[in-house]
Amino acid sequence: MIMLASVVPYGGNAVRYALEKEKAKMVKVNHMPEGIDPTAIWYMMKHHCQLHQQDRTVGRKLERFMAQFVISPSKEEAKDFTMNDWANLGDESLEVMDSLGIVPKGMSQEVKTNFCNSMNVSGLHSDSKSGTLHLHMDCCRVDLEGNTNDVHDLHIRAMMAAEIINMRHGWKQPKEIRDMRKAEIADFCEYTLQKMQEFDIDFYFKMLRMKGYEVTPRYDKSKKLVGYTIGKNASVFKASEVGRRFMASQLEATWKKLHPKPVQVKVKPSAPTITPISRPVRPITQTTTSTKPKVQPIAQPKPVPSFTTFNIDTPIGSKTVNIPNAVKDIFFNEAQIPEDNDTATIENVAHVAMLLFAGYIDAATSMSESCGGGGGSAPESDWGKKDDEDERQYARRCLKMAHSICKPKPRQRGYHR
Repeated sequence: MIMLASVVPYGGNAVRYALEKEKAKMVKVNHMPEGIDPTAIWYMMKHHCQLHQQDRTVGRKLERFMAQFVISPSKEEAKDFTMNDWANLGDESLEVMDSLGIVPKGMSQEVKTNFCNSMNVSGLHSDSKSGTLHLHMDCCRVDLEGNTNDVHDLHIRAMMAAEIINMRHGWKQPKEIRDMRKAEIADFCEYTLQKMQEFDIDFYFKMLRMKGYEVTPRYDKSKKLVGYTIGKNASVFKASEVGRRFMASQLEATWKKLHPKPVQVKVKPSAPTITPISRPVRPITQTTTSTKPKVQPIAQPKPVPSFTTFNIDTPIGSKTVNIPNAVKDIFFNEAQIPEDNDTATIENVAHVAMLLFAGYIDAATSMSESCGGGGGSAPESDWGKKDDEDERQYARRCLKMAHSICKPKPRQRGYHR
């Protein structure tokens, strides 16, 4: 089982996606009336947070009112699950989360959460291609007693909670997935350093971010780089974990090893020339040679890969997509952030388009919702490449649809007297 966690700025979109997505089933509603619709759920949570805003004496104003969790056991682990089992798994996940205490960076005291005593709702989803079931849970940031649930390093606590639950049930730990992602990051770091004509740490970080990785540099008081982290969602690694050669202090040395200077060969002085003694020339019998020209072997060009593989993390799990190199640049060069969407990035929009290109409609819709989208029309169930459409046209149509579904929902204005 894996567990992802994030804090969402558009809680209304998250609740509607959790409960109103196609074939979604409501599992459980805690600390709220039964039968309440998704919009009312969001307004109850938002009003509760704003009601207790005056009780906050430290810190900045609370702006993000909801935390979102995605709980995804494997098919084998959940093959005999009933709706009660899913509800119990959601309750157990929140219970373990609340029991974990960590000391975030820059803080001196341990922090915990109280999501079990907070308004929350859960919906059961099924992946359209694989059929894997997973649970979406939306929880209010303020508990029923008016205390704010601390979300520092929330994704790390979710990963720790998943490990504890896996140990309880004898399930497989996600360590293999984490090791696989670490190997992928190491390969791309080495590839990036190899392609750099000169060492430039800013360009190195830029290339990693364009690949979709989250890079967080760490500087000392003199603004000197002393370290950085790299990863995606819950899989975040220190540079030393990826490999010692990728540490901030070793990066330039690693680049130099990948770009060795050409060895200068010393040329020996030429020996003195000797004039040969003339001798009588003997007649040489001419031999007949074939007039046919010799056929030179043709060097076969090395095969060039025609696809680039991207591993994209979505709220419903990681998806692997193969994008033709002929259209790969379209997604990153022509992607734009929709107007009024302050959450999405160019990489988010490009990844949504790639998921549509590969046919992962549910994953694309889920990812657009998680980055502030939901205002545009969603792709139809028969989405795909048309017979009379080439790959570049299809890629641009996917990008156009990604721009649409990444638009934020328009705010509804009430009537004023």
